[in-house]
Amino acid sequence: MHLLALRRRVSVVAVTALLAGAGTLAAAPPALAGDDSTIFGKDNTVTVGEATYFPATTQNRDGITAYVTYSCDPAPTLYLGIAWRLADERDSQINSPRGVATVQPSQLTCDGQKHTVAITARTLLGNHLPFGEGDPVKVTASVSNFEGAPYAQRVVVTTL
Repeated sequence: MHLLALRRRVSVVAVTALLAGAGTLAAAPPALAGDDSTIFGKDNTVTVGEATYFPATTQNRDGITAYVTYSCDPAPTLYLGIAWRLADERDSQINSPRGVATVQPSQLTCDGQKHTVAITARTLLGNHLPFGEGDPVKVTASVSNFEGAPYAQRVVVTTL
């Protein structure tokens, strides 16, 4: 009978600790609690805002400019990047991006706070299908390490 009472007390203490921990996380600010883009690390988050069409010039190909808000743990080798493609493409290269761009670690501020940067991803060579304003695009933004493993990732579909 004494063993049963001990088990009951341990159970009550465990449940109390679990509820206290859950309340602390629920009351934590968003950077501490993370959001659904977080894969690894409490401060590694990324969101995609507006995406706009970037027309071609005589020196550069066309592409998109996406406004990306990120937050990352202090680390010397984290990268912020985007990849995009038309959202309604139904060809054999459906998973191949139309354009990619990366922000180098020296240009990131990894202090756990949120920062916004405009990233222009020009159309990759060989992608000559026309697109422009009004087209839906699928943008994937990620904070990743040197090997390319994502710490945080977000995929959105938006209209140029």
